[in-house]
Amino acid sequence: MNAFPPTLLSEHVDALRIELREHNYRYYVLNQPVISDGEYDQLLRQLGDWEQQLGEAIPSDSPTQTVGAPISQTFAPCEHGVPLLSLSNAFDVEEMRAFDQRIVEVLGSEPPFDYLVEPKIDGLAVNLRYEAGVLVQAATRGDGRVGENVTDNVRTIADIPWRLSGDAIPPVLEIRGEVYMSKQAFHALNEAQAEAGEKLFANPRNAAAGSLRQLDAKISAKRKLSFFAYGVGLGGDGWVASQTELFERLSGLGFATQEMQRFRNMDAALNYFDVFKERRAAMGYEIDGLVYKLNDFHLQQQLGFVARSPRWAIAYKFPAQEMETVIERVVWQVGRTGVVTPVAVMLPVAVGGVMVARATLHNIQELKRKDVREGDRVWVRRAGDVIPEVVRVIHDAEHVLRADVSIPTHCPECGAKLEQEEGEAAMRCTGGLSCHAQLKERLSHFVSRQGMNMDGLGEKWMARMVDEGLIHQISDLYALDWSVLSAWTGMGEKKIANLKQAIEASKTPDLPHFLYALGIRHVGAATARALAEAFGSWQALRDADEAALLAVPDVGGEVCRSVQGFFVESHNVAVLEKLSERGVQPRPMEVTMPVLEHPLLGKRIVLTGSFSAVNRSDAERRLRELGAKPSGSVSKQTDLVIAGEKAGSKLEKAQQLGITVAGEDELLAWLSDGH
Repeated sequence: MNAFPPTLLSEHVDALRIELREHNYRYYVLNQPVISDGEYDQLLRQLGDWEQQLGEAIPSDSPTQTVGAPISQTFAPCEHGVPLLSLSNAFDVEEMRAFDQRIVEVLGSEPPFDYLVEPKIDGLAVNLRYEAGVLVQAATRGDGRVGENVTDNVRTIADIPWRLSGDAIPPVLEIRGEVYMSKQAFHALNEAQAEAGEKLFANPRNAAAGSLRQLDAKISAKRKLSFFAYGVGLGGDGWVASQTELFERLSGLGFATQEMQRFRNMDAALNYFDVFKERRAAMGYEIDGLVYKLNDFHLQQQLGFVARSPRWAIAYKFPAQEMETVIERVVWQVGRTGVVTPVAVMLPVAVGGVMVARATLHNIQELKRKDVREGDRVWVRRAGDVIPEVVRVIHDAEHVLRADVSIPTHCPECGAKLEQEEGEAAMRCTGGLSCHAQLKERLSHFVSRQGMNMDGLGEKWMARMVDEGLIHQISDLYALDWSVLSAWTGMGEKKIANLKQAIEASKTPDLPHFLYALGIRHVGAATARALAEAFGSWQALRDADEAALLAVPDVGGEVCRSVQGFFVESHNVAVLEKLSERGVQPRPMEVTMPVLEHPLLGKRIVLTGSFSAVNRSDAERRLRELGAKPSGSVSKQTDLVIAGEKAGSKLEKAQQLGITVAGEDELLAWLSDGH
């Protein structure tokens, strides 16, 4: 476990929460993950360790306490009758045996327990709601509590019955399962995408998720999605007594279910894992592991849940498949935020059914650690069966004769100087919006659904607009030469009319979407909303000092520096002013700004006991408005404890630690100072 000073540890926790929320958004909403499941799991565990070390109350929106990601704005929200949680992951036998041992300890009895084992589909979790046996609603997982309404699209999936018939069907019943795309359907879709000149899907999981979120259900129908049922939510209590009985009932109702095996002990169940790895490649759809569940529902109820997953189930992930190939050259790729990354260009090789010809080498440190050189023979894999990566170099006799890869000092796209901050692995281009590589990526981010939502303005069109000089900076989107565009093949009258409408409609975005669209480093959708709610306009955010920024929930030192760094660059402000000149006016938000001179600004405060003149939750809300940071537990990092009547252990701990203690009269005085 890393040991940091309390203040620095708090900043690392804040930064890692932001990073994980970004990864959740990319995986669950954009369907564009940039790290493997294993890397994500390691980051999540690191966050859990640091949160325990910090010793503060863990916020309910921390990635260690939530599943999925906030739903997009494209579809109507749907609340699940029972939360649709995620599964915790295991990557080796030791973790599986630890899972088994925890069950023994909690239940207080010795095995054997019945374990049900089924393949883990690499798809998209969906909750189906039936009322009086009729399918009335289908929703994605979302954040586990609220998902996206995709009912019309789900109705196009042949595996999902619209009506259930039979005895003893609960009046309201939620069926849980996975929407996926078969390998055959995936290859057919990518062939059609290639013929149409459209972007290819990276894998069946991304294809399934993108197909399910189509605004036109006819497109979803053409994509040939499939569904396996595996669970039950609302209405399932008492309906069946075990997982095996549930599978029999689901199959009888017309749902497709997977092959399952039942085992009396973990040893036998683990042997099955080794057997199934060999069968994986021959299956008609992608799986990335096996799911192990206690079969008995009564025992499941005894075990219960942790914040984001059940204690009675776990996903045992397959190791990534590896293949040998040759690195032809190493190129340097410039990303949206200016990060310059080494990328291995390889002889194409099939890995897990997908042709791989490029793999990121992440950064200079990773390049040197793996000792990658042009001409090397290497083993590659798709990490988490998604992201291609170089696993290791084959150190043959020729390897030592090859030259080290040359590290650039200037941007390969625009020639601007590269810089590397102390303690950071990443190199960054200083060219900003003058760099064409960044401009294309920034444009793509700017027009995205979570940003300005310019539907129909795809990456190919924007790249061509940049390459042919129609766009030099983001504000040029609002001054396009339509006479030039009308001469392009594929830019007919209807296409142009739709683009004009989308661009015009984007001129009055809400502030959170606008701030997200700017692509400020470390500012994802959730942080953009928090900043919008705190400052109300981009001008107020631009003028905010460090104290005001740090008073915003979930904003730590890294986000603060990133926001200030963005607005200190004159060319960024110039682009914002140019956007304003061309009619882009984000809708301001009404906010209550913290009183920046208030004595409680930035203080970590714990309220304990009961108060006669103010409700504790109202007091915490008003303290946040004053710039304080209310917390639920007392630790060495606590600045102040405010104790009401019948204050108990928190007051005692504060006294033991020598933390300042105040009473209700002082609380009321501080609250009145804010008015």
